Amino acid sequence: MNLLKNIKMKKDLNLFFSASKVVIFGLSPNPENLARNIIINSKRWNYSGKLFGVSPIPGENQGIKIYTNLSQIPEKPELALVFTKANLVPNILLECADFGIRHIAVSSAGFEETNKPEGIELAHKIKTICKEKGLYLVGPNGIATANTQNGLCLSFMPLEPSAKGNIAFITQSGGIGTSLAVKMASESFPLGKFVSLGNKTVLDEVDFLDYFINDAETKVICAFLEDLRRGREFLEVASHSQKPIIVYKANITPYGEKTASSHTASLSNDDQVLEGAFNQVGIIRARSLAELLNSARGFTLPPIKGNRLLIISPSGGLSVILADLSWKYGFELPPLPEHLVEKYSQKRRAGIIELQNPLDLGDLYSAELQKNFIRELLLTDDFDAMVMAYIYRDPEILKFYQTLNQLQRDLVKEFNETIELTQKPTACILAMPTRSKEPILKKSKYHIFDNPEDAMLALATLRNFYQKQNPKS
Repeated sequence: MNLLKNIKMKKDLNLFFSASKVVIFGLSPNPENLARNIIINSKRWNYSGKLFGVSPIPGENQGIKIYTNLSQIPEKPELALVFTKANLVPNILLECADFGIRHIAVSSAGFEETNKPEGIELAHKIKTICKEKGLYLVGPNGIATANTQNGLCLSFMPLEPSAKGNIAFITQSGGIGTSLAVKMASESFPLGKFVSLGNKTVLDEVDFLDYFINDAETKVICAFLEDLRRGREFLEVASHSQKPIIVYKANITPYGEKTASSHTASLSNDDQVLEGAFNQVGIIRARSLAELLNSARGFTLPPIKGNRLLIISPSGGLSVILADLSWKYGFELPPLPEHLVEKYSQKRRAGIIELQNPLDLGDLYSAELQKNFIRELLLTDDFDAMVMAYIYRDPEILKFYQTLNQLQRDLVKEFNETIELTQKPTACILAMPTRSKEPILKKSKYHIFDNPEDAMLALATLRNFYQKQNPKS
């Protein structure tokens, strides 16, 4: 049972992401001290707030001054990060309470996840202290919190700075959070706020779901969970959300249950019951980490108002794949408007490829023609969304192929401008070399997908969400 569940925490939890003064317990002058990674992360994320250290040994690390106790710090910290031995944590919590610090993230391990009597007893102690002193605690056994908007990053694991965004991420596993952070950074995932729950000894996913639903800076909520100890409360909170909530629930097999219990003291859930309950309250269920991220990316696009899809492809084979996926996800493929078919049929190079939906642009041998045709189609009332696939052609390589010069274009710029002009969701699939991927993704306001499957999943997720919100559309 969560000991703080009856306390209104919508405003109180904000300091976990907005604190401008943070004290780190366990930061020492030792150059090999693991807590120094928190300072390095904060510098790399351009955190503008102040950091202080507390350790039995005074000094400094990475330019941050270290004091022997809280009373020596010249300014009152708003948030404490504890990364010490587990047996020291209860006294540190009491010290924070006496000093008026109510928001604490504990990254230390050695509590109930060990399944040992001493660890379980320590967990009970910190629960009791938090209840008696009115403390809010994230963890233990996690990597704390982060916020791309102000650069706060309290993880002791190296985290690459991600693109600033409005997608919140709740993770029970610090390891999953760390690995996804690497992927998010390299693919310009628009991350907003991040919390690693760890053992969920005091605060859990229900508390942070409630916070993110009411957080003006958060537009989409993602969660990786191994268990739902307060399942009914989680569903009740989710049922009041107007924001998309996407959950990847692991620990759905006997093997997963055994593994989860060995590192986060998790409890398993009935997967079939969970599936039905998620559907009932509108939670989007992801079946993999890739689905979790790709579903979230769909919500960076404008809202979708219907089910009619326009498919643009550079080849017949890709058109077939996208048509199959459209059938799988229940999209309609309306015919192209006759007046535009007639207009652009006259501009075909060979006159062999019929202009239809899916639209193979191979016979329109001009970048300008292709761009204009696509935009005119999408600006009609015949289509609600578009998926477009292209092959990226490196400008340096194109120098050797003069026959392709007419197709030379800034695809990213064109893609972004098309969405802004039409205000209709467009999923772009771009086949590109690995060396070009990161700079291209950083250049685009909207995500560019690697393959048809991910792009169509994102569009289908977007459509399903808005259809449930507006059943008549």
